[in-house]
Amino acid sequence: MMKKLTLGFCGFFLALGLIFMAHPGFCGDVIKVGVVGPRTGTAAATGKAFDEGIKLATDYINGKGGVLGKKLQIVFEDTAGAPDKAASGFERLVTRDKVAMVLGESHSSAALAEIEVANRLKVPFIVAEAWADPITAKNYKFVFRAGPSNSGVVNHTIAKWVAFEKFKKVYIVAENTDWGLGIAALTKKALDKAGVKNESLVTERKGQDHYTELAKIKAFDPDVILAFVYGTGLHYFVAQAGEMKVTPKAIILDGAGPPSLWPNFWKNVGDYGNLECFVSSMHEKVELTKLATYFREAYVKEFGKKPTDYKSRSMFDAVLIAADAINRAGSTDPDKIVKALEESNLLVTRGNVKFGTEKGGPSYHHWMPPMLVIQWQDKKQVVLYPPEGATGKLMK
Repeated sequence: MMKKLTLGFCGFFLALGLIFMAHPGFCGDVIKVGVVGPRTGTAAATGKAFDEGIKLATDYINGKGGVLGKKLQIVFEDTAGAPDKAASGFERLVTRDKVAMVLGESHSSAALAEIEVANRLKVPFIVAEAWADPITAKNYKFVFRAGPSNSGVVNHTIAKWVAFEKFKKVYIVAENTDWGLGIAALTKKALDKAGVKNESLVTERKGQDHYTELAKIKAFDPDVILAFVYGTGLHYFVAQAGEMKVTPKAIILDGAGPPSLWPNFWKNVGDYGNLECFVSSMHEKVELTKLATYFREAYVKEFGKKPTDYKSRSMFDAVLIAADAINRAGSTDPDKIVKALEESNLLVTRGNVKFGTEKGGPSYHHWMPPMLVIQWQDKKQVVLYPPEGATGKLMK
């Protein structure tokens, strides 16, 4: 009788183990979560920022008991910002590495390829820093975004800042990508609605010669140039604008943010970087939550310097959101994780995370964190907008 009972329990636990193994993410004593992003290419600095956020987040989560009582393990796939590489890398994370969900990306064209794989394989995907509206506007069940969107940044930050500073003439420069073209169109629509005179042009994302374009811009004589150019291409644009004396008369706003914070920014632009503005979600004197302060202190302790690229903090938040959802789901079952994500109410470094659940537009499965407009003033970051977070005023 005792022998039969023992065998029965063994069978029960074997079956239970098989159930757990059938769910993605379970692997021995760890739960795997994938991350996609550029470790190579023109935006390789973003991959480094993601790695920093991952390190701090996994230490934080595993120090508090992990996920479902197991250690959280992150598996990274380099996308180089290329859609084909992004799609195949995403698929490898799911089919080869058996991750429970995937986080990351900063290139919209790559994210648009990845969401198709997530939708096909039914794997939860939290986009961290790709802004194109269609990413969430497609209303895919398994796709979420815990970061800025084009429409959110334009309507809540850039257009309001232009009005706040009372700029009368605006020039829009957009790189020829899903992100650049999308945010430029939304910006023009907002400026037209506000009655602000504007012109625009499209430039090559990896372009290094902007002199002809800058001649057109100079002839228009704008108050501000909204530069939607990602990567080191922005550095060439800023430096050449200074050479042609388009700036400082016209203020440049980097509509993406991180390229103005990369370590090689000042090396590439020299003194022409002074008075340039950029969009960011991070500033050491404007910390919205205690966790933001924790992140900064932990970052300095770990890396021996202050955080600059806010995408490290975006990834930190994304990992925390994922861990919280899996814990509340009590499982790595994709449908249960989706339900848990839809019910998220989590305080992270940038505020309280609540995803939109109403279908019909880009706000579905999207949480839009607050953004800041910051200006370089003598190589110091001064917050200009919103007014309640300002640490100084615009200098020209």
